Amino acid sequence: MKKISVIVPCYNVAEYLERCMEHILGQTIGREEIEIILVDDASTDDGATLQLIEHYERKYPDTVMIIPLTQNVKQGGARNIGISYASGEYLMFCDADDWLAYQAMEVLYDTAKEYDADVVEYRYKAVRDTKDAGDSIEMGSGSYFQDLTEERVKRKLLMKSTDDFSMGCMRKMYRVSQIKTHSIRFAEQLICEEPSFTLPVRLYEKKHVFVDAALYYYLQRADSTIHRNWDTRKWDNLKVWVLLMEDLDRRGFMEIYHDELECMMYDWGLGLSIQMMLRKGYMLAVEHLQLLKEITLKVTPQVLQNPYVAARESEWDKVLQALLKTELTEEIAGQMNQLLIKYLEQY
Repeated sequence: MKKISVIVPCYNVAEYLERCMEHILGQTIGREEIEIILVDDASTDDGATLQLIEHYERKYPDTVMIIPLTQNVKQGGARNIGISYASGEYLMFCDADDWLAYQAMEVLYDTAKEYDADVVEYRYKAVRDTKDAGDSIEMGSGSYFQDLTEERVKRKLLMKSTDDFSMGCMRKMYRVSQIKTHSIRFAEQLICEEPSFTLPVRLYEKKHVFVDAALYYYLQRADSTIHRNWDTRKWDNLKVWVLLMEDLDRRGFMEIYHDELECMMYDWGLGLSIQMMLRKGYMLAVEHLQLLKEITLKVTPQVLQNPYVAARESEWDKVLQALLKTELTEEIAGQMNQLLIKYLEQY
């Protein structure tokens, strides 16, 4: 068994993939300990991406596996397919335009074995160019182990997302057996899909380690998925959270962590959806606000009585709560937009 499987979704990434692969193949843990799964998500660049990943499979047949798809399934679907093939002890994700520090896998695997961890999380570094090669890493003093076997500890963590307990999927290494035992998968055909995977992982995991080191390099691109085709994707975040809440209910977590998960739907499903739309320059018409209200109350009908939500007193929360309990009109919708925009401008 390989120590680590790394899944790289590939869609029209011939321009970036070589740097990503250089850093994965050059990991100090040793190439023989790595399984690289390259999923070509039906690229449309005249075969450039597919030819490049086929080159890597031919050159490193014991390390690289390629999965060419004929239909585009977005990153969530590509990652799910990669998960189904993963045979390593631990699992990582890396986007094709990003890269890892050369020591990343060695540091993470050694840490995972030391603590018998289900998840090892680490910091990332956002960059706008590729000058930082990741040749060396600086370890901070904030690393720690977190025992999550007690419900009270997990409840506390559910109510916050921090740099060392994030909702993102990229800067974590996961125990493969846990992912497969519980059939944890991403929402498909949607952007903003990462919580659909990471939140179930957080609810199942028992041992979490945070490594205070920037081991992942995130290339900020103006044409990345989150920036493209926003008109057709502006509802995706809300859709992800509706699917996620249904999934957590099926798994029995809504009964155990009802108040915390209900509040997360309020914060991340409703609140974040509104924030993303406003930051993209959309004014929310009364029909948009009505839809947000109806969906939120359908999924969490008692959210206004939620103890976490009811205790909120910020201007942002006052507007969100007014949205959920007010009969909406064009005038009220306009006032809400102005108040929400004013709040966001302060942050």
